[in-house]
Amino acid sequence: MLDSLAVSILSETIEWEVLVVNNNSSDETEAVVEGFSRRYPERFRHLFEPQQGKSYALNAGIREARGNILAFVDDDVTVEPLWLQNLTSALYDSQWAGCGGRILPARGFVPPRWLALNGPCNLVGALCAYFDPGDVSGELKDPPFGANMAFRKEMFARYGPFRTDLGPFPNNKIGFEDTEFGRRLMAGGERLRYIPTAVVYHEVPEYRVR
Repeated sequence: MLDSLAVSILSETIEWEVLVVNNNSSDETEAVVEGFSRRYPERFRHLFEPQQGKSYALNAGIREARGNILAFVDDDVTVEPLWLQNLTSALYDSQWAGCGGRILPARGFVPPRWLALNGPCNLVGALCAYFDPGDVSGELKDPPFGANMAFRKEMFARYGPFRTDLGPFPNNKIGFEDTEFGRRLMAGGERLRYIPTAVVYHEVPEYRVR
């Protein structure tokens, strides 16, 4: 994921950073991020959040982020080079509070015969956070998924952070902290935009398709 972010293509006039929140992990996350920080000075930052739970990590990142627009991506996706540019470009227009992009299965993913990718019986959205409303941009009627979304930072000051009673944490895999926040904004009258050219590819663990 970090390799794909490192080669992102953005206008030279845009200042941007990658903030990796280490949610009290015991693996080599910190060393990996520090390695990227040395390779790409001023681009990658490591942040340690001791309170385990995805929403705690997200909220820590929001507090520490330097930008006015915050894009969110999961640790098990890869992004296209223009992902960040395309996802965030609409948010310079104040009519949009946030954006969501396409989430597709990882390149090379071969679904088992019983798994429909399209149509009324498709399950791939539940299995791999697949999100693909089509090729045409426009206003979202449903909130985007956390693996590919962006909001103007002021929305968190206005509507509050991600709910810490939602989102995966030890012994509880219930999510929905991302879609709940999107619904909160929409209930407040905010508008969210779909950007089909902002594409990420989500890994599909083998155990999810058995």
